Amino acid sequence: MKTFWGWRDQQLPDGTLILTSPSGRTYVTTPGSALLFPSLCLSAGGVPAPEADPPLDYCAERSAMMPKRRRTRAQNRAHRIGTERRHNHHARTAQRTECSSYAGPAPPQTDNDPPPF
Repeated sequence: MKTFWGWRDQQLPDGTLILTSPSGRTYVTTPGSALLFPSLCLSAGGVPAPEADPPLDYCAERSAMMPKRRRTRAQNRAHRIGTERRHNHHARTAQRTECSSYAGPAPPQTDNDPPPF
């Protein structure tokens, strides 16, 4: 659609589009579905205009809005990295103590009976 250099457009409720060129010539297009599904192309009526100015207490009740951040993104990232490093450090130290306490298989019991063959 030519939206620059003087072209104007207008869309009607039934989906018809009216284009006006800079020279004043008018082009009218109808939606393609009007030929295939004429019962669906009924006028939907006008859309109510939005309020020009939001109410004064627009942000007074924040229950339906995004919450405010407690920390910045950089602080969140640093906290996640620190938490992961602490977790990894604890996992490594637990693995070291587990490996140092393991000395191999248990020594055989000392009894004087010969093996049963």
